[in-house]
Amino acid sequence: MHLRHFLFDFDGTLADSAPLHAAAFREVLATAAPGVLAGFNYELLKGLTTRAAFMRLGIEAGARLEWCVAEKQKLYREAVRAGRLKEYSGARVLLEAVVVGGGANYLVTSGSADSVNLALNGLELRILFAGIITADDTSAGKPSPEPYIICLRRFGLRLAEAIAVEDARSGVVAAKTAGLRVIGVHNPEIATLVDIYYPTLTALSAALLQSGQRLLVN
Repeated sequence: MHLRHFLFDFDGTLADSAPLHAAAFREVLATAAPGVLAGFNYELLKGLTTRAAFMRLGIEAGARLEWCVAEKQKLYREAVRAGRLKEYSGARVLLEAVVVGGGANYLVTSGSADSVNLALNGLELRILFAGIITADDTSAGKPSPEPYIICLRRFGLRLAEAIAVEDARSGVVAAKTAGLRVIGVHNPEIATLVDIYYPTLTALSAALLQSGQRLLVN
């Protein structure tokens, strides 16, 4: 099957942002809910919106939740502005390979628009995307299929020519529920959940270039 539309997750897929997000969560929790810190595991929150992540950690709706969300986002953006966010090796090559092959890249992320725009500008990746869907565009984040459904509809993408690229279980669930096939990267725990798995973006881009965007997916 020839693939034309590549729908990428951002955090953990294209950008090695987990350390920055985890540090921001920890700093906020140290003030707002220190009792949660002992069992904190950012891996369990990957793919969720910031608000959904704090709610999963037991922060109930109200002023404290709003403060947590705003403070965490502020800390993360400060880290990005300081140049601490790095793209994964092979990310730029992969995105460019899709475009050179006649396809188009789309970003479907649970991140807020301000954080995502800041990150894309800092990494100089924005020009490689034909469309972007953030948490600001949806009423429900991953694992809800809504972000992917909105992307498909807003940009008029054919499901048969589209595939998602994800690193987290919540993202895989979102994409699959939206009817998409999924490429998994960076996380061997999702290897059995996706249609095809590559340990790195470099391996994926090599396969893409070799196959002419006809990856072996059902």
